[in-house]
Amino acid sequence: MIKESFAALGASARDLFRNWRGLLILAALYALLLASVYYFFSTGVANVWQLFVTALTAAAAPLLFLLLQAAAANAALPEATAGRVVRRAPRDLLKVLLLALPVALIAALFVYLLWKLPGWLPKVEEPPHVNVAASMSGERPRPLYWQDALVSTSWLVLLGVVLPLAAAHLWLSAARAGLKATLKGLHRVVGRAFAPRSVLVYAVGLFLFGLMPYFVLFTRTALTNGWAELTVFGLRLALAFFLTLVGWVVTLGALARVTPPEAGPAVPVSEPAPAEPAPEPVAEPQLQA
Repeated sequence: MIKESFAALGASARDLFRNWRGLLILAALYALLLASVYYFFSTGVANVWQLFVTALTAAAAPLLFLLLQAAAANAALPEATAGRVVRRAPRDLLKVLLLALPVALIAALFVYLLWKLPGWLPKVEEPPHVNVAASMSGERPRPLYWQDALVSTSWLVLLGVVLPLAAAHLWLSAARAGLKATLKGLHRVVGRAFAPRSVLVYAVGLFLFGLMPYFVLFTRTALTNGWAELTVFGLRLALAFFLTLVGWVVTLGALARVTPPEAGPAVPVSEPAPAEPAPEPVAEPQLQA
């Protein structure tokens, strides 16, 4: 299982870099998505023009995200081409949107339950020698209680693994088999999302597109030169951009390979009719002298 999962990741990476035109299309969509998010948060609301830009970017960001996922799902399929990505991504946008709505509702439910979870757990009684204010300021480390570990793990597992993995398989199935077939076999698609191979591939991909960009961005480097610090920061942003995009698409491609499409109904094979025995040779009459 482990060997096949890593082989699927390698095959997905090779196919992605061979389809460099499709990768450029994905990079352009990702850059537009980041730009729309940036302008949404950086633009003020002091005048009519700023309100218009804020509303435009607020509407464009979700659409660009869904379009990027539709393009990534098509680019992740084996033997994908740039032409296929350009043709299929706008057409699959509505499919991805319809499949993303229940995922978003479940995510909202998870967020609500996780915010309520600390209040449902037994209260933590701090020992007398522990000062909460001092521990939060960093003067004294606060002990780790099982309630904190449970809440943090629940956030990571539900919102970082369960929902993205299920959504990835739904989008891959929509790009590969269509919306109708995906909805018809929804329980099978979601069930196969949590197969051991699929979970292993996603765990490796999460390290590529999630953890590595985080460490690249937030690892401190001691520099005294302002230009050097600015250059290093720009390189970090570019590397985080590359790892996030490529890691996600490679993960989708590997998931598509370890969970092939479901085979159709088996066609009954009729047994061949038994061969008729060959006629016995007829002995020729012998002439008597």
